[in-house]
Amino acid sequence: MQQTGSAVRSTARFDVGIAYAEAVDAAAEKTRLGKEIERVKKDIESKERQLANETFRSRAPEEIIRGMEATVEERRVELKKLLDRLAQFEKGAHSA
Repeated sequence: MQQTGSAVRSTARFDVGIAYAEAVDAAAEKTRLGKEIERVKKDIESKERQLANETFRSRAPEEIIRGMEATVEERRVELKKLLDRLAQFEKGAHSA
């Protein structure tokens, strides 16, 4: 299935729409989104494990802990955007 329009790349702070002159390959974009979702999930899980480790928390400087907590929150926002974008593609596939 091909879809015209744009692809979106997201971070916690912004979204970038990339307009294409040609149709976007929806299957390829869904695959890319799936891989990106898995990458972000793994990053969140890794940082959450570190933050849950009492030894790490007792030894790491407070600014490192705060920075990791902020990063986890940003990654959660990014994950939500990716999941929303994937849902849009899947909804488009069902309505086409």
